[in-house]
Amino acid sequence: MKRIIITLSVLLLVFSLSACGGSKELAKTDTGDIPEWYLTTPTATDYIFEAASATSRDMDLAITKASTEARAKIARTMEVKINSMQKKFEEEVGEGENSEYLSQFTQATKTIVSTELSGSQITQKKLVKDGSNWRAYVLAKYPIGAAQQAFLNKISNNNNLYTRFRSTEAFAELENDVYKYENPDQTQAPATITAAAVTTAAVADVTSNEDATPTTTDPKNQIVNLNDFSFELISCKMENRTVTCSLVIKNNSENDLTLRVGINGTKIFNESGSEFTANTIKLANSSSQKGWTRIEKQIVPGVPTPAEFLFEHVSSKTDAISLFSIFILDGSHEVKFREVAIDKIN
Repeated sequence: MKRIIITLSVLLLVFSLSACGGSKELAKTDTGDIPEWYLTTPTATDYIFEAASATSRDMDLAITKASTEARAKIARTMEVKINSMQKKFEEEVGEGENSEYLSQFTQATKTIVSTELSGSQITQKKLVKDGSNWRAYVLAKYPIGAAQQAFLNKISNNNNLYTRFRSTEAFAELENDVYKYENPDQTQAPATITAAAVTTAAVADVTSNEDATPTTTDPKNQIVNLNDFSFELISCKMENRTVTCSLVIKNNSENDLTLRVGINGTKIFNESGSEFTANTIKLANSSSQKGWTRIEKQIVPGVPTPAEFLFEHVSSKTDAISLFSIFILDGSHEVKFREVAIDKIN
């Protein structure tokens, strides 16, 4: 019996030493085999880079494990960046009185970090033999603008949070970063435009934060110019508590341009100050669907493009629109029409 115990003890000791030997051999990877981008991770203002390594007896599994770890590192880095934005939001709106907003903000952050990193790319990869295993080194990158864009889309789904966040400096910074991501040739987003209504007799480009004063009370055929686009308001009609505002949009440049309109940010206000968010936006033959936060349309130069903005459940006592604001995503601009009469259809 003693011999059996001694034999088992010796075998256990041998296996233990063998395992330790394997660990030591695993760590014997020559420094020259380690890629430079792993030792010194690249940095960029518009991308997050993360490097990782993993081992496995199976080559593909080693690559998969390393790739998963690199993406997990990107998620953690992105969470830190968005949390920094949330801190700015808290400082501006006040933590105590807006706990509901902050809770919604936090939930949006978690959703983006957990679901929006599928767009990350493995840009570098290296395999080396490490003892009896394969060691994989990978370098992953993810565009910061893509995460910010996804985050902006997420909070846009919550109208109350979007309205409150939109008034903060943190939102302005986020919009500017998203604009630069969507327009890589632009080094800086244009200043926010809050264009006012002007008449067909006097078409004006409004490029400041102050609204131009209309020179007439005629509510129809108001035109607003914004960069290379012109927006002409044709009419606003109400039928069964649904207000439909019809416009004609023109591209005044020589190139095809894409117009991006934010649905949740497009609103009308009646004479009592009640606010109504757009339910459906139609640009030519393209129509937004339920749950969308934006609609895009390519606008051809010189071709008038019809557009309709539908607002449902508007108070039947509404006789005029004090403010009709169209939210343009590129550059966070607002095209504004004021004192618009409503034609009621019985």
